[in-house]
This record gives sequence, C-alpha cells and structure tokens, in this order.
Amino acid sequence: MGGTKIAAARVIGPEARALTQHPTDLTGPSALLDGLEAAVREVIESSGAPDAVGVGVPSQVDFASGTVVSSVNIPLEGVALAHDLGERLGVQVFVDNDANCAALTEASSVEGDPAQHLVMLTLGTGVGGGVVIRGQTFRGATGLGAELGHVTLNADGPECPGACPGRGCVEAYCSGTALERDATAVARERPESRLGQVAVDHDGRVRGRDVVAAAQEGDEDAVALMNTLGRWLGVAIASFQNVFEPEHVVIGGGLSSAADLFLPAAEEEAASRALPALAERMQISVARAGAEAGVIGAGLLAAQELALSGDTSDPRLRQEVR
Repeated sequence: MGGTKIAAARVIGPEARALTQHPTDLTGPSALLDGLEAAVREVIESSGAPDAVGVGVPSQVDFASGTVVSSVNIPLEGVALAHDLGERLGVQVFVDNDANCAALTEASSVEGDPAQHLVMLTLGTGVGGGVVIRGQTFRGATGLGAELGHVTLNADGPECPGACPGRGCVEAYCSGTALERDATAVARERPESRLGQVAVDHDGRVRGRDVVAAAQEGDEDAVALMNTLGRWLGVAIASFQNVFEPEHVVIGGGLSSAADLFLPAAEEEAASRALPALAERMQISVARAGAEAGVIGAGLLAAQELALSGDTSDPRLRQEVR
C-alpha cells in the first residue's frame, strides 16, 4: 500500500502473479480498508484462496499486533490493520513496514544464494530502510525500529523533510525531497543557469527528475548535486556497514533508476569510511526486483510468519506459497 496505489498479487516463491493495482483512496481509514480488501479479493477471485495475507505499508507498525502506530502520508495511524483486514477476509493477516518487505524481496533476489545479512535503503520522496539479519527481518523491540532514513549524519544539518524531529538525517541529504531542496537553492542563487531556467518554468521549483535529466546531459550543477547526494549516501552506508556487517547493501526506490549518477561517489565514500576489514566484505548494488519488490516482500513476510519458512535461506520460500 502506497500513497498513490495499492498493489496486490499472489506470491509464489519470489514471484508476483495475478498482479492487480488499485488507486489509493486517502479519504479515511475505512476507505483505505475498502480499497485494500477489494484489491485482495480481486486476486483471490482469479487465483484462489490464500494461506495468509501479508501487507506492507509506509508506516511504523507494532508488529506483534499488526497495528499502525504512526503514518504520515496515509490515514492509518491507530488502525489495527491485521485484525480489521483479517476479519474482513477470514484469513490470517501480517503487517509490516513496506521497506522491511522490500528488503526481504531483495535478500531473495541477490545473485547466488539468498542473502542472510542485508541492508536496504529506498531512496524516494523520503528514505526508507530495511535490515535482514540471519535471514530474518530486524525490527527492534516492537517493530518500530530500523528507521535507517532517520539516522543522523550531521547534527547541525538541514531539518528532516519527513516525520522525524531531527536534523541532518539520511533523509535530509539523500531523498528526492532533499535533492529538490538543494537544486532549488542553486536555481535561486544562479538564475541564469540551466536549473535556474527550469525553476522559472515550474513556479520556482526544481524537481528531482529535472536534476536527473540535467545531470544525464552533463550540466555541471546537476552533476555536482548528484555527486553530493552520493557522498552523503556513502557516509550512511559506511555507518550501516560498521554496525550490521551486511553481505549486501541494496539501493532501491525511485532514485535508484539514476544510480549511475550517484552510486560511484557513494561507493568511494563508503570504502574510505567503513572499517577496512568490513568494507572488503560488502557488496553495494541496485535493487533487482523493481516496482514489485514491496508486494513480493509482503508475500514472503506471510510465508515466514506462517512458519512455512524460518529465514531467507529456506528453500520453501522458492516454492509455492499462496
């Protein structure tokens, strides 16, 4: 479930089948539940009853109860989503943060055997994060942890554009919102520049997609902005490498489609900052599963929680789980 669409599918191993998409109705919790139920029932009608339903939401979730504790972009705060949707569908429902779900997918999608230790960062409007340790999702004490986008990189940095009260966090430097903020500032300082002309055409604002397009065409300001984003991303990656020692660090989200513009800078910065013995064992890559990562991960979540699988290395995750 996202701010613009609800995607539902029957998940068989690490694959999504009978995929359907519905627009997200943001008028209230009941409307959201109606839309979610309708999407799931459409899949059930075409592919049969499920063993369980997994749901990924862009929210903080009390995992044991499946209750949404905090939700900024969709009206789910305080909703006992696992209970309410389970009653509607008559099947067990598991709910988790969407980035946690995506991380499960990527752990099953890396080259070779599934990853047992993985960190995923999703760079979009904000920055999400997911951590897989010993094949299982790390969530903290109640499910509210692993908010990697809100780890502080600079205590005196810019205000977080998202929900946290801090400054200088990963989201404040590496999100699409941060990129737009910095590009708009350049445009105001240099109205004669390409970014300055873009701002004139868009009511004084430079969108992230405009920066990417300009960087791809070699604009020096845009290239510098992408390199700066990459450098801060590298600082974050080094910290996560030192803390978690993952086998893989995976970069996903909408900005990952422009990874060639910032990932080299991130890799260089991370290699210079991570403890040497750890840096040598880390592989940084772009997410493989694409737009279906969240819905596949929701299915893998349900499989794990049904005790059909203990962790990402269980071969049953590659078999049919409805």
